[in-house]
Amino acid sequence: MKLSRATRYSSEVLLLLIASLLGPAAAQPSPEPHVVGSLVSNVPADSAATLRAFPRLLLPHGIELDYLGMFSPDAVFRAPSRFGMYAGQVNGEGILPAGVKPANENGPPWMLLSNERVVEDMEPPAHSQATFAAHSRAVGLRDRFVTSVYGRPSVIHAPEHIVSDSQGRVIISDPRANAVHVLDPRGRGSFRILTGKGYRLHVPAGVAVDGEDNIYVADSEHGWVVVFGPEGNFLRYVGSYRGEPEFARLDGIAIDQLRKRLFLVDTPRNLVFELTLDGSVIRRAGKLRNGTGSGEFEAPTDVTVNHTHIFVLDRAGARLQVLDTDLGLVKRVDLQGELDPRFTRDNGLGSDSTGNVYVSLYGRSIIRIYSPEGSLLGTFGQLGARVGEFASPKGLWIDSGNRLYVADAENGRVQIFQIAMRK
Repeated sequence: MKLSRATRYSSEVLLLLIASLLGPAAAQPSPEPHVVGSLVSNVPADSAATLRAFPRLLLPHGIELDYLGMFSPDAVFRAPSRFGMYAGQVNGEGILPAGVKPANENGPPWMLLSNERVVEDMEPPAHSQATFAAHSRAVGLRDRFVTSVYGRPSVIHAPEHIVSDSQGRVIISDPRANAVHVLDPRGRGSFRILTGKGYRLHVPAGVAVDGEDNIYVADSEHGWVVVFGPEGNFLRYVGSYRGEPEFARLDGIAIDQLRKRLFLVDTPRNLVFELTLDGSVIRRAGKLRNGTGSGEFEAPTDVTVNHTHIFVLDRAGARLQVLDTDLGLVKRVDLQGELDPRFTRDNGLGSDSTGNVYVSLYGRSIIRIYSPEGSLLGTFGQLGARVGEFASPKGLWIDSGNRLYVADAENGRVQIFQIAMRK
């Protein structure tokens, strides 16, 4: 019997709905049993760049990476299925359950339900206004049905800087989406802070959190830091004196929660600052225009701390400087082969609990690992959209549990790995 076009379409929708409701197991994901074996230590580190961390990667010097999951472009956290990794790859849109169509290609966007609520923090004298949509019960059921078929809309566009808080939430600056995302991996409580003209925060850059989960975001347009509460409510500015910025342009920022210190890199002025969390400057490093000052930086772009050292990327991301807690120089390390600022200024930086330093190379779509002394330990990743592959990775973050978060910018997602040191 020949089915009508309408009947075939209804059947397809029903099958997609069943697959999406039952989850990845019903969608028959294609398992990839390949496990990368140990890499011998005498192999050049960058040769590992052809291997993906999927699902486990053993690097020289006993460094082991396990894939934990990702926040896909729809802001939903997806862990590996017990049947294998997610299948269904579509042009950098992340790994989706097989059979679920990406919303931005096939779904009617006005019917799709986002995984994020919206928080508006307007510049004075404007006031934030909550927007309510009065939907009938039938419309609500329709939207839930359509969302279950097509998936949630893509809201993460090109993540740049990233950090996590004590609740396990991931905070992402995403200037291309005019947003700072605060994502809950448990699937509840995710929201985004709107940015841009008319909002407290214009162009989000570096992000950090303090011991109370307050969110600090560098505004690269204004030259100050905007501080929000854990639920996105505006608290204060750091680096604003009577409405005038105290810094030229801020990119990377970091917080030492143990010492309650905020670190900033002021890129055009070639300076690194240490402040209290309320904004009082304690010290700075770098030469001023008159030649005074200690230390020397060239276009610093990112900073991270691990309680014993401060790490700074400068020369537009092409050099690593290791500083002590008084901002005194310990060591400088040139990133070999990375000299063109067009491909280095977006490099990311992180440090694990052992003091190893991780640098994401934006132009090469790989991540390098250095020892605390600056020796190259290993490299992983390659250009692509599968698990363990990257497309122009930007920010990095390593939390207290040695979980590595990678802002996989052009794939519009955040990948998460567990770092372990094998004895």
